Amino acid sequence: MNIEKIDAEIETYLNFTHQIANIAGEIIKPLFRSKLKITEKGDKENRLSQVTEADRGAELAMRSFIEKHFPEHGIIGEEYGLIREDAAYVWVLDPIDGTDPFLAGFPTWGTLIALKINGHARIGMMNQPVFGERFYGSSNGAYLGSNRISTRPCKHLKDANLSITSLQMLSNESQKYAFREIKERVSHLRVGGDCYNYALLAAGCIDLVIEGELAQWDIQAHIPIIEAAGGVITNWKGNPVNEGGWIVAAGDPSIHDQALNFLSMADTSP
Repeated sequence: MNIEKIDAEIETYLNFTHQIANIAGEIIKPLFRSKLKITEKGDKENRLSQVTEADRGAELAMRSFIEKHFPEHGIIGEEYGLIREDAAYVWVLDPIDGTDPFLAGFPTWGTLIALKINGHARIGMMNQPVFGERFYGSSNGAYLGSNRISTRPCKHLKDANLSITSLQMLSNESQKYAFREIKERVSHLRVGGDCYNYALLAAGCIDLVIEGELAQWDIQAHIPIIEAAGGVITNWKGNPVNEGGWIVAAGDPSIHDQALNFLSMADTSP
């Protein structure tokens, strides 16, 4: 297969991804810290989560733009489900990842966009329109804006900065035990951050991110960014996360392996 052709194709779709992010940002940014109508929705565990007109309006606009230009492509989105999921090219969308901080006025949310080609995420983008920060990655590299980014070396857990969005993600004792064993060995733990944790890991600010079960729209965009930056991202068993799952991401393969020594023993069954 011609590598130059693949890279050129990726660049074309990456430019299109920027356009999708611009469309979403134009809708979401004016609604941040405004009075929004909030709807409660039940997830698969019958817990309530919140969705706003910003989520729905942005996803509809993103979908419409994709359908107009690539009607044969599949789309998977948090708010409006999936179409053509068996297509060779599938867009995975989360207009606002981090709805809780969005509603609370904290700018640690982002718009996540991924393009899966033949089942694997090849392009990923996390856009934060309030800050004007856009992280993206592909086989052509990982970037923050126009600047190339990379993970930082960290060979030992004792030197690592660890992040997790919420300790409530850990739902049973084996998960809590595994996380506690890692927490006691790292240099620093930060709770919170949502999608920004993964972006900052790719940029070399964080060394390790551990999360509970995530849907694929929560994680697919981060995979190409982290891998292009030199990091590793898998589930707790060390397997690919093409459909989501329990996540461990590391800037350095050494601490990824060390974290897996504990995480792989945890029960992550439904």
